[in-house]
Amino acid sequence: MQRGLYIAGTGMMVQRRAMENVTNNITNVETTGFKKNYLITHSFDEVMLQRINDLPVVGRGSYAGPLTYGTLVDQIYMDFSQGSFEETGLTTDLAIAGDGFFVMETPAGDRYTRSGAFALTVDGFLCDPDGHYLLGQDGRVWVGTDKFTVTTDGTITVDGEYVNTIRLVGFADNNSLRSEGHNLFNATQQPGAPEFAEIRQGFLENSNVGVAREMVDMLTVFRAYETNQRILSMIDETLGKAVNEIGGLR
Repeated sequence: MQRGLYIAGTGMMVQRRAMENVTNNITNVETTGFKKNYLITHSFDEVMLQRINDLPVVGRGSYAGPLTYGTLVDQIYMDFSQGSFEETGLTTDLAIAGDGFFVMETPAGDRYTRSGAFALTVDGFLCDPDGHYLLGQDGRVWVGTDKFTVTTDGTITVDGEYVNTIRLVGFADNNSLRSEGHNLFNATQQPGAPEFAEIRQGFLENSNVGVAREMVDMLTVFRAYETNQRILSMIDETLGKAVNEIGGLR
């Protein structure tokens, strides 16, 4: 029964993490370019239970079957599938169709994002809401005005004159990216050219989170947590009765 307490307890901890993950997805449903997270779990390795002093042969054991000690969180998997596009009409809003990422200059080095909600600084550079500069093939992207044009390959022109080309990168495995918050990712591998990536000016990419699906997942997680909690209470009550019975025999 003590093992049952542990198994139910690990189940409750996993469901708590799952609820946090679902809540985070719902919170960011309107965050531009946000990618949905999945919680991946697995059970502990199975062990073989052995029955000791098994009558009628004392001192000889026999296997009673396998037992797992519960579940644990394996990893957080991020779904990088593309979200829907929303037309804004703003020249500073950019969306990527395909598997590419924008490159941002931050104090910690280059970081990568799918969010193209940019704005102009007072000196005419494109930056994100946190003040990180958008990078092009020739360094920071300067346009000077909101009267500029971006073609699908990232070429920027102002009054018909070439200014810069937005730098787009891709990764062999997007799961090598690590989220740092504020829609930025850090890479554990060197970026390369994306297989396919086109820029859509005047559009933003919505998150790929479906609210209805997340609400169903939230209810499922709550029911699973509640079930584990009931099992824990039942085992605790059974142990309490057993202790009281043993104490009453004295």
